[in-house]
Amino acid sequence: MVLVADGLAKSYGRTRVFADVTFTVGRGEHFLVLGLNGAGKTTLLRILAGVIDADAGSFRPGANVEIGFYAQEHEDIRNGVTVLDHMRERANGLADRDLRAVLGHFGLTGDAAHQDAGTLSGGEKTKLALARLVVSRANLLLLDEPTNNLDPQSREAVLAALQHYKGTIVLVSHDTEFVASLEPERLLVMPDGQVAFFDEDALDLVELA
Repeated sequence: MVLVADGLAKSYGRTRVFADVTFTVGRGEHFLVLGLNGAGKTTLLRILAGVIDADAGSFRPGANVEIGFYAQEHEDIRNGVTVLDHMRERANGLADRDLRAVLGHFGLTGDAAHQDAGTLSGGEKTKLALARLVVSRANLLLLDEPTNNLDPQSREAVLAALQHYKGTIVLVSHDTEFVASLEPERLLVMPDGQVAFFDEDALDLVELA
C-alpha cells in the first residue's frame, strides 16, 4: 500500500469536520475524494501532506513513498524567487534546459522563467506549482482542485501529464471531464469516509462538490 489512514478525525473549535475516516490507497491507483463544500476534502489532503495535524487517528505512507502536494492557495510559491529557481528546487538532477521545456509545456515560456514568481497571476502560479510536481521525486501526488484558474490549453497539458504519470494520485476536483479522463478506480465520500468503486454515476457527485 502507498497510504494507510486509520480513524482520522478533525474539528475546528466545536465544529466537527469529519471523524473516523479510514481508507487505503494502492500503488499506482487514482483515488478520488468527493464531498460537498465544507465536507473536509481539503482538510484531509492537508493532513496527509503533513501541513496540519489530525485530532485523532493516524496515517502512514508506504516504504519509499515521496509525497507531493498541490494546494489551491499556492503556499509554496514565494515572492522574490524566480520561476526557474522554483523549478531548480525540485529539479531532481534535470538541467535548466529541461526545466524550461517543462515550463513551456505548461505555457510558461521565454522570459517567464526569470520572472519573480510573486508577480504571476493565479493561473500562472497554478501552472508553476504543477510543473514543480512533475519534475519532483514525488510518487504520490495529493491534488486539490488542480484545474482551477487554468485556461483550456493548460488544462489539457496538465491532464496529459497526469495521464502519463506512473505514480499514485489522490484527487479532489469538481471538474467532471477532468475526473472522467483520469479514470479513478475508487472514491472516498466525505465527511462519512465511505469508500466505493468509481462509476459514471459518481460524476453527478463530482459536479456538486
